[in-house]
Amino acid sequence: MSATAHAHVDDHAHDDHGHHHKETFVTKYIFSQDHKMIAKQYFITGILIMGFIGIAMSLLFRMQLAWPGESNVFFEALLGKWAPEGVMDADVYLALVTMHGTIMVFFVLTAGLSGTFSNLLIPLQIGARDMASGFLNMISYWLFFVSSVIMVISLFVEAGPAAAGWTIYPPLSALPMAQPGSGMGMTLGWYLWLYSSPHPYWVL
Repeated sequence: MSATAHAHVDDHAHDDHGHHHKETFVTKYIFSQDHKMIAKQYFITGILIMGFIGIAMSLLFRMQLAWPGESNVFFEALLGKWAPEGVMDADVYLALVTMHGTIMVFFVLTAGLSGTFSNLLIPLQIGARDMASGFLNMISYWLFFVSSVIMVISLFVEAGPAAAGWTIYPPLSALPMAQPGSGMGMTLGWYLWLYSSPHPYWVL
């Protein structure tokens, strides 16, 4: 009887295997619904890429703190018009602090760490095969990815990126002409955090 049951299980497994769709590179590595792959995507985008950008900004404004008002070839090369004669503009200093804080809190700590470790560990801890909704989990990552791209793009808008301190306390209505970075860059920086904080545990 056990041999019959074993054969039945093998046939059932074979039938299930036959109905599985063959994964392509795109479905496996890009638009993946597997929680482990999505965790890797969050790690690469949030912790490695956005973390590197945030740390680079931190180095720039700390160099300004170390040598205030002094000409610096790095500033002239990296910041261009925002550092005339190699001296960092005060508005740019505030913009760097704002962008650094926003990236590190919302894109690295909140999204990067939460997206990485929640996706990777929670299903394994509770013994689940995957998140309850793999598609929703995938959408959560891609919203985060798009918001990361737009945040980086805000560095290159004409008036400069968001500049209101890293807490961004003042509302948009109070900043229309406060300083160069309170225009389009501020608008981008203000709204992007809404889409940068994934909550993969919602779909458990």
